[in-house]
Amino acid sequence: MTYVRLIPRTESRRTEKTWNPAADIVESNDGFTITLDVPGFTKDELKVKVHENVLYVSGERKREVVNDSGHFRYFERPYGSFSRSFRLPEYIDGESIKGTYENGVLSVELKKKEEAKPHTITIK
Repeated sequence: MTYVRLIPRTESRRTEKTWNPAADIVESNDGFTITLDVPGFTKDELKVKVHENVLYVSGERKREVVNDSGHFRYFERPYGSFSRSFRLPEYIDGESIKGTYENGVLSVELKKKEEAKPHTITIK
């Protein structure tokens, strides 16, 4: 016989703090794509900005407050604010940066300036 023992009014030891979502960076001939896992956010809760060749991504996840006294509580998902920054190369076109958010994944596309893209040289 298997049973679950419920411990009344227990809280996780995690306190509100900063956390970092996982990020992937992929380079192509045209630029870079940075993807971050931020499930549970709406696109309005995420902030993306570029200042002095640095891309900043930030947001805050609030912990859900449950007022059921006497029930077991355990929190494992991270909450609190996060901030990630990525130094951009000089050859990124800051005016063409685009962000999309779908299914808990934020994607930021960074295009290279035309002069930085690889090109073939014709031999005469």
